[in-house]
Parts: sequence; structure tokens; C-alpha cells
Amino acid sequence: MSEDKDIQQEAIMENQGKSDLEQRVSAGINGGFELKKGEKNRFLGEFRERVLKALTFEQVEEPGTYPEVLEAIKNNEAKKLIINRKVDMDRAKDYIRLAREHDLSFKKVDSPDFKGDIGLVVVSDHAVNQSDIIIKDRVTSLKEQGLPIELINATGEKVCEECYQMIKEKAPEELENYRKMNWLDKIIGKKCPANH
Repeated sequence: MSEDKDIQQEAIMENQGKSDLEQRVSAGINGGFELKKGEKNRFLGEFRERVLKALTFEQVEEPGTYPEVLEAIKNNEAKKLIINRKVDMDRAKDYIRLAREHDLSFKKVDSPDFKGDIGLVVVSDHAVNQSDIIIKDRVTSLKEQGLPIELINATGEKVCEECYQMIKEKAPEELENYRKMNWLDKIIGKKCPANH
């Protein structure tokens, strides 16, 4: 709820100290008052109540994809994937691919008015009022599920059978971000990045 208070406070601060005449002139020049402008600047031009899930810049640029974003993309309420242009698009390509596979429109946006560290949002075309839209970072989440840091840091790589089974048991939603080592990997001496 403090996030909502921050947004409201920001909107109040924008007009604080302006006379009624200044506010009206500003509205005339800028095309009228914009509803919840501070909120929209935080969520890449979208109302918070339309956001299904959001990732920070750092999360988007991590190897692999967040299963929560895939779940949001598959949601019948989802209509658009929006990515801030400041995100490294090579790192975001898997999210774009997922959106296309599920017939979700996609767009890149940029504005000097955007505030905060949101790099990606999955949104609806109407209010859905999700309570937990900001996804917990992968490292924290996987540590809580009992995976060792070496295995968490191996996202996107091949891992041994033992590590693959550990992921399958403790965080099955993350399996798509790992590959199992095969017999050829073992013959050429490839080691599991998690040191097993």
C-alpha cells in the first residue's frame, strides 16, 4: 500500500504551489489533466490496476525467464507485453518470444517522465487489480525454496542429473531455465556449474 501512497504523493507534489490559473493553463497546453500520471509513469504508461505482473530492469536482464511472467502472458486477461526501451533487447528477447507464441501484442516504450526501475509489464485492457504485481527476484525466491546459490547462478546452463532433480523437486517452474547434461558433456569433461 505504501507504493500507492507514493504515487498519490507524487501527483499531489506536481501541482503543489500552482495557482488554479497555472493549473488550468498547464492543462490547456498539455492537453488536459492526466488521470494518475505519477502511477502511469511508474508502470510504463499503464494504470497500476491493469498490470498483471512487472519486472525490474535487473530482473529482465537476468539469464532465463521468470515463470510468473509466462503465467501472466498465458492469462486470458493479458493483452500486452510492454518493455522499456532502456532494457537490453537481447536480454528481453525470450519474453518477446513468449508473448508472440501466446498471441500477445508487444511494444517498446520510452519517456523521460518514466520513474522507478520497472523494465517490463504484462497488462490487461481493463482493471484486474492484482495484489502482487512486482515479482520477487529469482535469487531470493530460489534460496527460500532451498536451492544452493551455485545452482541459482547456473541459470541457462547445463547441469548434472542430481542438480536437475533438485530443481525438479524444489522449483519445478524453473526447469525451463536449465538443461540436463548429456553423455557427450560427461565424455568431454564438462563439469556441473553447481560443482557436483
